Amino acid sequence: MTSTRSTQIQSSRVLVTARLHPLKSKNGKQLYSVIFRGKLLVERSADPECDAARALLVQGITGKLHLSDAGGFSVTKKREPWGVRYLYTPRPPMLRTIIDIDKAATLRSVETGNAPRFRRNETCAEGSETAAKDEGDAQVA
Repeated sequence: MTSTRSTQIQSSRVLVTARLHPLKSKNGKQLYSVIFRGKLLVERSADPECDAARALLVQGITGKLHLSDAGGFSVTKKREPWGVRYLYTPRPPMLRTIIDIDKAATLRSVETGNAPRFRRNETCAEGSETAAKDEGDAQVA
């Protein structure tokens, strides 16, 4: 006989999809927002995968998170007898990352010399003022 709590936990462990939206940044750092079920989940994050995993874990959602980009379009330049024509072709959203919500919630991404890497999430000292001023700190909606 299964309890109500275990049934709720099993039902929340589903395939979850969200969309990444790149934002323009003033200082050259790439920031993203994450949209989940039509609502803003994470805003202005330099580490959208881990921040989205933490926000979903707080809501009680576990399982795999599929992050896709927002889609877009491709531009093709075509020469015609009368000049140049540009063809705009819409592109559907593409899958970018699949992460485990439980594991990613305990990590953060760090840029290294060769490539980005995942590291353990370490919190800053409470008295640190630089962490509060950092533009890369995500705002969870």
